[in-house]
Amino acid sequence: MITLQSAENVLKDVYLGVIADQINTKTNPLFSRIRRSSRNIVGKEVRVVAPIGINGGIMAGEETSDLPDGVATPYLSFVAPLKNLYGRFEISDKAVRCSSTDVNSFVNLLQDGMDSLLKASIFNLSRMIYGDGTGLLATLTVADSKNKVDNTEAVAPGMYVDIYNSTASVASNVLVKSVDKSTGEIVFDTSTSLSTGYTIYLHNSKGNEIVGLKGIVNNTTLYGVSRTEYPIMNAKTYTATTSDAFDEDYVQSIIDDLEMSGTTVNFINCSYDLKRLYQRYLTLYKKNINYTTLEDGMKVLTHFGTPIVPTNHVAAGEAYFLNTDDFVFYELGDWKWLEDESGRILKQHASKPAYSATLVKYTELLCQKPSGVAYCKNIPTTVQSGSEG
Repeated sequence: MITLQSAENVLKDVYLGVIADQINTKTNPLFSRIRRSSRNIVGKEVRVVAPIGINGGIMAGEETSDLPDGVATPYLSFVAPLKNLYGRFEISDKAVRCSSTDVNSFVNLLQDGMDSLLKASIFNLSRMIYGDGTGLLATLTVADSKNKVDNTEAVAPGMYVDIYNSTASVASNVLVKSVDKSTGEIVFDTSTSLSTGYTIYLHNSKGNEIVGLKGIVNNTTLYGVSRTEYPIMNAKTYTATTSDAFDEDYVQSIIDDLEMSGTTVNFINCSYDLKRLYQRYLTLYKKNINYTTLEDGMKVLTHFGTPIVPTNHVAAGEAYFLNTDDFVFYELGDWKWLEDESGRILKQHASKPAYSATLVKYTELLCQKPSGVAYCKNIPTTVQSGSEG
């Protein structure tokens, strides 16, 4: 007979390892490229020293001149709080009782719950890597009988969100019923009157998410260090002109600029339209199209060996040029079930006949060389006139 204890054993011994591995390897290609480390964790924070220059104890002197003074390499101290990531699996008491004498039925019940949890975890972790840490999902651009937002890629049906007017909460724990990606329309399960400019966040996540690429590029203060005081903390930003084309020459110019600053680009993240455009230029100019297979099995085209990886979390006409070796996910450990003092992970809800288990991870993403990141925007997403001639 299936019991709650046997269900807990399955969740711990079978599903935990599988779901942790799936999240770590299938979230997205960028996530798979970034190494993970449990070092440099001090209390609830990550503390890392990052070099901001080279050793100053070098000289070319005369035969009898004094030797150079020993000068330490200058460093900055990065400090960032570990972010708390949670994922909840829930099963009703009725479902447990109905499948208690049927092992196959019970396994299917658990599998369905794990699949749903895995899908939601991967979706949200993927978008966080490209966010700024605030947790902003989208902003309302039209609010009348049909609510529309500026970005539907970070919102999905089934999510529960909080809606704000600046810093004031307008509605909390609102269900997203549907998302129309073609029109930008979102249907919320709320009677609250909404207005243009209201912002949307995952429930209880405002200000608590991982600092991703947008934060590395845009945040005024990064890891406790002011960009104004230390310009080396600034990523390179390139604003394309109407005459620019996302072709081999444009891509190489960004790579060369970074290489001259000491960064070796090994990963290009862009929108899907730019990936198609780059491939189009290769076709127009009768160039060979070379591909590579990434760690997660995704097959992508390359620019002289550097993968060009599309994602729907990068906006149209935008691209990031990165050296993924400069990034680290610092963590207390891998994904674990939240346990009580007795080691139990399935807990009964106080107000409803259901049990839940919570998956947890404490982590933060750090870029040890923000100046080695290039962010390109406003790149034309159509073939430039004359290219086809």
